Amino acid sequence: MIDSSSESVTSPKESPDVPEDQNVVEPQAVAVETGLAIRFWLELMSYPPGSARSLWLFVNDDWRYLDNPDLGTQVSVQNAFCGCSDRLEVLVWYSGDVIQGLLVKTR
Repeated sequence: MIDSSSESVTSPKESPDVPEDQNVVEPQAVAVETGLAIRFWLELMSYPPGSARSLWLFVNDDWRYLDNPDLGTQVSVQNAFCGCSDRLEVLVWYSGDVIQGLLVKTR
């Protein structure tokens, strides 16, 4: 027989030594919004020095950024604005000013 007081517990449980309002930590939902990018700006070198190099997209009247975009993302976004702007658009998912995801798609 195992003494239940010495068992490891991995689920939430009330602790007698902790104030009641600190027993449970509720996850907070992060609001993710979407919009179409209408302008872009790609940092060729990180600025300020030592920071991440970023891709900036103007979405819903404000600039949003994606740190350290890979080459495929850079080329796809550039093509959407420079090469095929009449056929392609960039749909962006963001939280605050940080880009969570993007999709280059046909209009």
